Amino acid sequence: MRSHLGCTGSVDLGPFGPDTQKRLEQIAANWLEYSPESSSLVVRHVQPDDVPPLREVAGELLDFLHTVSDAERAQIPGGALYYQDEPTGQYVRMKVWKGGFLTVAWARPDYARAQWEPFRNQPVTLVFEPFQRLNGSVTFEGHPNAADDLRRIIDKTSGQYSQGDYAISSSIRGVEVTLCDVNVDALTVVNAVRYMAKANTLKGEIDVSSFRAGDLEDYCRFSFRAGETWMARPILWSDTPNTPESPADPLSRAA
Repeated sequence: MRSHLGCTGSVDLGPFGPDTQKRLEQIAANWLEYSPESSSLVVRHVQPDDVPPLREVAGELLDFLHTVSDAERAQIPGGALYYQDEPTGQYVRMKVWKGGFLTVAWARPDYARAQWEPFRNQPVTLVFEPFQRLNGSVTFEGHPNAADDLRRIIDKTSGQYSQGDYAISSSIRGVEVTLCDVNVDALTVVNAVRYMAKANTLKGEIDVSSFRAGDLEDYCRFSFRAGETWMARPILWSDTPNTPESPADPLSRAA
């Protein structure tokens, strides 16, 4: 996550009458407050207390939503609050939808629904370099010393985490690289294999995650295929739970 601020975000509540505004302003809360100027819930400067933050944020959000009438709640435009738990790295979204419906989801990085874009050395935001964790494998055809050169590059740019391992093998068919929780500069490795590979021979994927809790918004995947390099951010939120597929054959009656 780019900012380790605990709770971020806002919820647009829409216009209310004077009586409702007064009730919202009188709600005692530690994390959230009602801003009459924008008619929204915003995160305030927090004084730490003994109540678990997630419980407190969620409870305060429900207090504010419960205070307005059913008719007013149906007109709420919506918004979202995000809570980052520093010790565990869990990242939670409390989303208020149009009409006042509320859903809670824990971030789950998913590349199956990600949007891909070509990577052509444009600036990209990744996990802070000392914490980058690389996983994946690539193959390519290159010059005879490509494997040794790539090994030196990885050893030279390795970070502060000793865990993880990598394997580089070379044969007449080309070079094969496997990365397993390797703490190394991602863009250095990505560009190294791109420039070492002969045209249209580079294939595979490299995932960039983090050794520290959080940072989910800066995860990234590089994919090499058809002579191009692509990149994607994972989709973090799913608003509907995964449901099992229906059986191919109709179920028989139990009785």
